[in-house]
Amino acid sequence: MGLPKEKYIGFQSKLAKHALFLQNMGAYSCLFLCLCSITEEYFELHEPERKFDILEAAIKCREKGLINHEWTCKTVDILNFLTGRRWEKKNMEKLPERIPENMYTVEKWFNERTKYTHFRRRWGDTLDNSVTVKEGVLSCYYVFTHD
Repeated sequence: MGLPKEKYIGFQSKLAKHALFLQNMGAYSCLFLCLCSITEEYFELHEPERKFDILEAAIKCREKGLINHEWTCKTVDILNFLTGRRWEKKNMEKLPERIPENMYTVEKWFNERTKYTHFRRRWGDTLDNSVTVKEGVLSCYYVFTHD
């Protein structure tokens, strides 16, 4: 198959250009990382040979204006872009007992004391110990489905 050399050309310049954006990744990227995990789950089921790189996806989404420097995400547009499929998003207070195969969920948590919001998947969290989840409440589910 060969080394995909084009991904290395100019990569360091891209990192420098997006320094603040990447610096904020550790603090604010929880929703984006949930979307990445949905993308990888989708690929695993439908396109198992397809490769996915979180950092490359973040930079490409930033360059397309789908994420700002504080990691505010255009959720559906990101999933459309990363997977090439058409996605829809609904906010739900409760999930159905049985989750259909083409339904992917993200929990939205809110901490009244800190006023922070945090996003995580039902099966795990991108943070080891989220204060927002520990002290907060599950405010809703983002439910994503594709065509």
